[in-house]
Amino acid sequence: MTDRKRTTDRKRTTDRKRTTDRRRTTEPDRPLRIGAVVTGLALIGGLERCVLEDTADLVAAGHEVEVWHRDAHAPRPGEGRAPYERLGVPLVDATDLRFGVRTALLDAWRFAREGLRIRRSRLDVLWLNRPEYLPFGRIASMVAGVPLAVHLHHAPNYRRVRAFSGGRTRFFAVSNAMAAAWQEVGAPADKITIVPNGVDTDAFRAATPDEVRRARATLGIDDATPTVLYYGRLTRSKGVLALLAAWGQVLATADARSLQTVPAVPGAPRRAPLLVLAGALYPSEADAVNRAIAELPEGSVLVLPERDDVVPLLHAADLVVAPSIEPEGFGRVVVEAMSTGRPVVAAASGGTGEILSGEWARFTVDPADTQALARKVSDVLDEAVRDPSLGARGREFVRAHHGREPHVAALLGALQEHAGR
Repeated sequence: MTDRKRTTDRKRTTDRKRTTDRRRTTEPDRPLRIGAVVTGLALIGGLERCVLEDTADLVAAGHEVEVWHRDAHAPRPGEGRAPYERLGVPLVDATDLRFGVRTALLDAWRFAREGLRIRRSRLDVLWLNRPEYLPFGRIASMVAGVPLAVHLHHAPNYRRVRAFSGGRTRFFAVSNAMAAAWQEVGAPADKITIVPNGVDTDAFRAATPDEVRRARATLGIDDATPTVLYYGRLTRSKGVLALLAAWGQVLATADARSLQTVPAVPGAPRRAPLLVLAGALYPSEADAVNRAIAELPEGSVLVLPERDDVVPLLHAADLVVAPSIEPEGFGRVVVEAMSTGRPVVAAASGGTGEILSGEWARFTVDPADTQALARKVSDVLDEAVRDPSLGARGREFVRAHHGREPHVAALLGALQEHAGR
């Protein structure tokens, strides 16, 4: 072999290695190709809203995102496509993401086939936003040859996850509480990055007095009625039955307290407080919820259907309650409410307790203790009247600690670091 041919071969080998290195290493200024995995696209909860907002921010930052979904098999199919289509994000129908012990071999084969489809997308990272489908993510990412980022939005669905935590798998926890919960079932601590959620404080803005009155008028609520809002799934695990039990106690003591609206209306007669429940009521929970409402005085509870735009509801409320019995992964309701200037009473456990720490810890409660929950709701309604600065201080707290900018920076940094591994 001539010296010239040896030199040419060495150059080709070096060029090939440099090309391979460029594919494997993601520079901070190079756009990422991200495959987001979700189930439904409709905004039925905080998780779906987070994924949409994160996708929009990643696209705005110049990155390419495609969403692999099971929307046709999820609640409200078809409703959530438009926002992604406006962003120009490709929507890909994914295979069944579920895994069962009895169908393990068939499931693994199906996941591997999906991995081959994902491989053709030439992604830099597969971003699994449903941690209950970790087996799918692990197998599909291995076959596709891409790193797997598992976003821990909620508590573990498995007793053990170490078998699915190897290789190029990393976990993004929305709170320290979720990081600890997943570590307990085997997720390695050195593979978990804390990426707290954040909200757009411009979208969840504080209301003017006129906006408050318009929001109340739309719901048929007068200015003198102290109004407490719960929004989300109307289920036992979310604390709705505990809240309804506590509401009876709030009503029983209302006459002895000076409950007013925020802002207070001079000269307006004091009304009995109103509880507004806004969210999806599933058939399995409907009987229990309806019975609990029927046991309360007529007109003391207003039930509204699930809706995407919750800001008018927040503007109509004096207080928001997030009484989840099952610990929340983060507690998006808490920061949304505080961003609009509304005080919050929330469960002391999980992500909500983590947000409401320090000076805000006094707004937490064990929702299973319905007497304590009732006292806390009444006390905070009173405090909101006595201290008009409470709402503004809450909004400033959210702007400083739970806004979109720090969240997006943390998420993008974690994705870039993991994609470069």
